[in-house]
Amino acid sequence: MLPEVGWPAVLRADILREWNELEAAHALAEEAISHASLNFVLCAYAVLVRICLSRGDYDAAHSALEQFEGIGMRMNQHIYLHIRSLFTTVDQARLWLACGELDRAMRWVGELNLKERHSTSFACEREEVACARILLATAQPAPALQRLEPVLERATVSQRWDHVIEIRLLQVLAHQTSQQEMQALDALSEAVRLAEPESYIRRFIDEGPPMAALLNRLQEEQRKDGPTPYLDTLLAAFAEQSKTRKRQPKRVKQRRRRFLPDNQKSSSIS
Repeated sequence: MLPEVGWPAVLRADILREWNELEAAHALAEEAISHASLNFVLCAYAVLVRICLSRGDYDAAHSALEQFEGIGMRMNQHIYLHIRSLFTTVDQARLWLACGELDRAMRWVGELNLKERHSTSFACEREEVACARILLATAQPAPALQRLEPVLERATVSQRWDHVIEIRLLQVLAHQTSQQEMQALDALSEAVRLAEPESYIRRFIDEGPPMAALLNRLQEEQRKDGPTPYLDTLLAAFAEQSKTRKRQPKRVKQRRRRFLPDNQKSSSIS
């Protein structure tokens, strides 16, 4: 592979991850890391973080993020910060939450709220999405929705539909937490409408069982008007994910425990 081919390989790896072809995505990302030039290697590690998060392999996600940050420190900071905004700001928050580092995530939100931001508007948008995700994890749906509304408008105007889908799904979870089922289903219906043409899968699965429950509810509604093949595919993917995770509960718990603060490790063992 020529270094110039690195970027298409990275993008294809991320597409394969989104289509839930995780093993193929992982292999392609590692191939890009082996052959691409520095900028593309940085992007490949960022995509590898996402792939490992989707696989539930938090050790590997943490390692890939460390590699990403190490490379970033040695290159043009403008390029590095843009790539970090594009790929890893939200995924860092996802990794903290997956590994039980809620206090660390909340400290980051607090520091972000206090400091004066000098980032680009796009970087600020991704930070707001990460904040909303953390607020949802701490059962604060109202401030999460407040943060999501302006970034949804900006992403929609820019026609960045991948980000629009992501933001819509966070709105779904926020409305669900607030027991606003109709608003949740409306936001989910819009996310499904946008996601179906490109066959998004992981965007939904990675939000966990609450999203599956709402998709089931949406399917019940939409089946009144005819078949729902895309929703069938999504729900089948959720079922397969559940089977896979049940085969390795002990390993996942150990990975999660590794990243807990020392004073919480003893209480995390059951």
